[in-house]
Amino acid sequence: MRFTYFLFILFLFLSCAKKPSIPEEVILARVGEKIITIQDFIRRSEYTIRPDYCRQDNYIHKKIVLNSLIAEKLTSLEFEKQNSKFQSEDSEKYFKGRREQAMRQMLYFDEYFSKVNIPPDKIQSNLKLASRRVNLQFLNLPDESIAKKVQELDRQGVPFDSIHSVIWGGKAPNKEIGWFDREQDYIHKAVFATNVKKGDLLGPFLTDENTHVLLKINSWTESVPLTSSDQNLLWKDIDEKLTENKAKKEYLSWVEELMSNKKINFYSEIFYKYAEHAADYFFKMDSAKKQMFNQVLWDDPEIDNNSFSYKENKLSEDEIIFDYEGSPWSIKKLNQQLQSHPYVFRKRKMKRNEFPEQLRYAIADLMRDMEITKTSYNKGYNNRWNVKAYEEMWKDVHKSKTYLSSLRKESKEIENQDAWLHFMNPKIDSLQERYSDKIQINMDAFEKIKLTQTDMMVIQRGVPYPIIVPSFPIITSDNKLNYGKTFN
Repeated sequence: MRFTYFLFILFLFLSCAKKPSIPEEVILARVGEKIITIQDFIRRSEYTIRPDYCRQDNYIHKKIVLNSLIAEKLTSLEFEKQNSKFQSEDSEKYFKGRREQAMRQMLYFDEYFSKVNIPPDKIQSNLKLASRRVNLQFLNLPDESIAKKVQELDRQGVPFDSIHSVIWGGKAPNKEIGWFDREQDYIHKAVFATNVKKGDLLGPFLTDENTHVLLKINSWTESVPLTSSDQNLLWKDIDEKLTENKAKKEYLSWVEELMSNKKINFYSEIFYKYAEHAADYFFKMDSAKKQMFNQVLWDDPEIDNNSFSYKENKLSEDEIIFDYEGSPWSIKKLNQQLQSHPYVFRKRKMKRNEFPEQLRYAIADLMRDMEITKTSYNKGYNNRWNVKAYEEMWKDVHKSKTYLSSLRKESKEIENQDAWLHFMNPKIDSLQERYSDKIQINMDAFEKIKLTQTDMMVIQRGVPYPIIVPSFPIITSDNKLNYGKTFN
């Protein structure tokens, strides 16, 4: 895939019809009442890093992948047999957050993305630009008056590097961007306008940091697809990107209308004390906190420590930090909301003095998502089979890992992956035999699945839970399918 659109990979999972139960045609395997869909198999294989023993695209490695996913369900069943209750309050909030994020995404896909139809002539008109990669230089300036002076110097033929050297020293920085690359809308529209010529100076553009950027077009290359398959792929990619652009515009217009006239009033004294403590937390330089702040990947869900909450003695949890639509929000109420919707900051990198402003935006976006979630519940998205299946997948992973953690404590000699697999393989063989009559595999569907050898970690930006699917289950390296029965 040449690029990944906003949440589009997850939509591949959520895009089936509005049926109350899982359609037979999407099921790859049944393990008791638990289901593994064809898309589950593909996403757990392709959107995470597989271990070396099943990373290839051959049939043996495919069978190991299937055995691993079935083993995850088997260990989840074993956990259920031994525990009447597995969810803590924290994990309940986490799964609620996962469910509601899927509901919001499905609403976007179902009511906006899936309804867009791009005319062929629109795709055709973008074919040449979509094959282009533009090399440009940029100059970041403190105010618009300086930018206008630079434009005048450029018209007089003064080299761009010379201008940059006088102002900042050294050559102007440069970068290369393609039509499919994710850039600010104003940059993309300017650079890939049909009337742009080599040597043009574009801008100035106002940035999020209130600076003004000028872009100098140096050159570009065009990679024209030669084979029919490459041409078809490019056509499809353009169609998807234009579809996303139009759907996103219409969706944001709906969100703007949804939030119109809704107001947040911050209580300044309490807010700034809260923000100071929150900044201490998010800017802390230990690796775990830094990972959470930057929304970097982790191997397992951080269910017990996935979101910031204010617990210091400097402010009481009963203090009112803001009111929303006339209703007071205490720090305690805000903490409760954050347990299922961690803060999402619009700026991934910021200076500490910017934090209070960005925190206000994060709280505003929290309220926005809360309203979208209400609409999603009202429309019944929580009852869609694919939303339920997505939530159940995360629950089964949690059950499996909790069960496996207890097994691992049985042996202190497990120091590496090989030792772990040597320990687990016979246990999984035993579970396969014990549950064999409850396991069904759609071998016809399995035979048709093609995997790649490409390592890829797929995440989403701008959402509370950026990881699309759980990490690959390292439970068994067995490649035999000598259990269960087949179905079509």
